[in-house]
Amino acid sequence: MIDQNYSKANFLKKVKEQLSLFKVPELVSYSAAQLKSDKESALEEIARIFQSRLLIIRSSAADEDGQSNSSAGEYDSVLNIPSDNTGKVTEAINTVIASYERKRPLLPEDEVIIQEMVQGSTMSGVVFTHDLNTGAPYYVINYDDVSGLTDTVTSGGGEYSNRTLYIHRGSTPTVRSERFLCLIKAIQELELVVGSQFIDIEFSLGEELTPHLLQVRAITTKPNWNRGVSKRIDATLRGVQRFVRSHFQPVSGVYGPTTVFGQMPDWNPAEMIGRAPRALAFSLYKTLITDHAWRIAREEMGYATPAGQPLMISLAGQPFIDTRLSFHSYLPAGLSPDIGEKLVEAWVERLKTHPELHDKIEFEVAITTYSFDIDDKIEVQIGQVLNQAEKSAFKDALRQQTCELLADSDEGGISSALARVNELAKKQLNMSALPKESNIKAMFGMIEDCVRLGTIPFSILARHGFIARTILLSLNKCGILSEEDVNNIQSSVRTVASDLVDDMYRLQFDKLTRSSFMKKYGHLRPGTYDILSLRYDQMHDLEVKAPENHKQKSSDAFDLSTEKKQAINHAIKSAGFTDMDADMLLRYIQAATAGREYGKFVFTRSVSDLLELIVFFGEEYGLSRDEMSHIPIDNIMGVIVKSSDEGIEERLRQVSAEERERHMVSTAIRLPQVLFDEEGVHVVPFQVSTPNFITHKTIRATCICLLVGDAPPDLKGKIVLIENADPGFDWIFAQQIGGLITKYGGANSHMAIRCAEFGIPAAIGCGEQRFESMRKAHHLLLDCSAGLVKELHQ
Repeated sequence: MIDQNYSKANFLKKVKEQLSLFKVPELVSYSAAQLKSDKESALEEIARIFQSRLLIIRSSAADEDGQSNSSAGEYDSVLNIPSDNTGKVTEAINTVIASYERKRPLLPEDEVIIQEMVQGSTMSGVVFTHDLNTGAPYYVINYDDVSGLTDTVTSGGGEYSNRTLYIHRGSTPTVRSERFLCLIKAIQELELVVGSQFIDIEFSLGEELTPHLLQVRAITTKPNWNRGVSKRIDATLRGVQRFVRSHFQPVSGVYGPTTVFGQMPDWNPAEMIGRAPRALAFSLYKTLITDHAWRIAREEMGYATPAGQPLMISLAGQPFIDTRLSFHSYLPAGLSPDIGEKLVEAWVERLKTHPELHDKIEFEVAITTYSFDIDDKIEVQIGQVLNQAEKSAFKDALRQQTCELLADSDEGGISSALARVNELAKKQLNMSALPKESNIKAMFGMIEDCVRLGTIPFSILARHGFIARTILLSLNKCGILSEEDVNNIQSSVRTVASDLVDDMYRLQFDKLTRSSFMKKYGHLRPGTYDILSLRYDQMHDLEVKAPENHKQKSSDAFDLSTEKKQAINHAIKSAGFTDMDADMLLRYIQAATAGREYGKFVFTRSVSDLLELIVFFGEEYGLSRDEMSHIPIDNIMGVIVKSSDEGIEERLRQVSAEERERHMVSTAIRLPQVLFDEEGVHVVPFQVSTPNFITHKTIRATCICLLVGDAPPDLKGKIVLIENADPGFDWIFAQQIGGLITKYGGANSHMAIRCAEFGIPAAIGCGEQRFESMRKAHHLLLDCSAGLVKELHQ
């Protein structure tokens, strides 16, 4: 155990003599009070000991490292100080002491460490020997292997410190990286020396992979941990490993010898229900979309579909998409199996090689539609996987399928999908008149209607949205449209979000009653599948202030020049699209974009009503929203149709308690966003995502992070941060926000379309590491043209 009677400096001196793997850079320490009154003798000693070497002047405050609390990171350190430059050494010492005095008066135990600066650092950072928040058994390594500095992680500065690796404590032999193996071995020796597995370490790795120990302290969050959850993680991970081992094998009737699991590809569940959703949200998403609806929709559109396969799986309660199924279902139905097998294998391998594309697979990994830059896409995303004859067959199949979809003549077209959505909207009006008290069995019909008339047609509309955007971007790639043209076309689309913003303005200025507003929008909630997230009509503080200078968005289409329309007509003719011209294509692009958003708006009303029905059902038996959030939809339906010797309340409460425990384990477990081998279950690099930048604008502004349930603050001109791209956050667009950043979200996600529509600069899908760093900032630079998000220090 770390002896708290030792100061930071004295502890480093003590362990230095007992360590064989970690090297502790030479150091001396002095009382801060002594240095403040008389530095001369200390300066002479420093110059004599360190002999012109570079120094780091570091804090060793009395309140910096305790067993139950820590002020780590609150005090200053100063790097690269020449030991023979007494002026700079003095200035650095004064800086460290001043950082103590900014917080409180000097204490007798306050010290200042003078330490040799590590030269030639190839990697530096901080290691927690257990997860800081949950106590889960992971080595959590936050590191910088780019800048060559030793303090970027501890200071929070630098865009290169945004890297994290989780290594399961029981699986260190699976680590393949030599540098991390050297570090882990040194840490394990240090744990034995200090007699604790619960420590926080600052380190640097030299050019010869020599680990340097810069600091060690006790982890102070240990009292908050649930040790029972931590102990269950090992067994759960073994189960995950067995599961993925079998699923990486070939599957009968599915193209491709193996797969990649991802949390953001295709139906991006991490964006919609979160990294570790509760049981009800997971089961609803599964039942309404990823079990059957996704596949039925693509079959109706003429895609190949792997029969009977659910798209989403659960790994330790976390949702993952089986991308082999996605890639299979992006192929035209009539394509030869030999070509299909080759393409799926190639796209799986491309995603393995480029995991940063996990939220862009429809655009940069697979080819899902015919477009005007099809030949370039084939060369980049297929290459020599197909021979020339096979490439021609693939192109012809895509062309034929795309022509049929653009013609809008069958059940896979936009018109047919919208007709079904409108039928659902009519049924919803009738359902709202029914008394919920006597209508719990209506849940069965609501689910059936939601799938048949909601999520299946929405899936079709969403796929048309991807087709439309792919074709639009290809016109830019071919030089027919400029980036400004593309932005103008996208911003000319009027979706339900524009209606919402206009109606919020009308509501504020008494041009629309609250009851009328809620009748149309009251079902929206910032977490569509989250029973704990209140609806708009349940938010009594939803008094959003729309700007007084609000202008209603025009529904007029963006009009291209005659010259550009002629160029599009030439491209259409060359592509072999029959009965199509530039005006028709632009109308299709706008209809697909607006239709996708309208379809989501309607079917989410059914989801929202279903959740409220479940709330009422739970209340009848004394169960809260929180308790019901842990009960899968199948269990709720089961108590309605299946007798038991136990009562309904007892049955549901038992399931809720069991699922709550599973959820605690799921939350503590770390899995990669992209998983393609067994080792990834235990050695988990955080995916540093490349955001999807919307517009080409730049903004420097104050930022604010919104959570589900937050009361609407004044957001005008601010850069808003939200975790996921849910329609329930559409109220923010009534406040003239300056920019938007989301943790999750793809290139064609809900919020990407919204920001393009309103011309708002955005970085959609920054990933967990970048998002968590940015949410702590006060001011940000969002430069979409340069693809840059950066913290500004005011």
